[in-house]
Amino acid sequence: MEKEPLIKLPWRGHETIESIPSLLEGAQRIEVTLPSNYNHALFETLHPGEPPAQLEEIDAAGGPELLAHIAAVSGLEEFSLLIEPLTAARARVQVSSPAKVFIILPGASLKSNERIIHPEAGE
Repeated sequence: MEKEPLIKLPWRGHETIESIPSLLEGAQRIEVTLPSNYNHALFETLHPGEPPAQLEEIDAAGGPELLAHIAAVSGLEEFSLLIEPLTAARARVQVSSPAKVFIILPGASLKSNERIIHPEAGE
């Protein structure tokens, strides 16, 4: 079975979180678009200590453990429910601005201008 290159999901809270595990086998990447009002809270959580006037451009990547940080934001707590299934699927997680969460599965083909950041490799 050929995997979908990208499955886009709008944020609908529990409904979105509940739908993701069943999509893991059939997708290369899953994109969850969050409402723009989450950008500030995610930036504060993922980039602590940045100066207040800093442009709030989110750029964070890692393994499923990154979801624990996302789940610390009020209204996004259910992201913690995805840590176990994404770990089993050997997925990577990337968060960017505007507020989007990407789940990248092994073997995902990226566009020429994209790359997966592996923080543990020093990138």
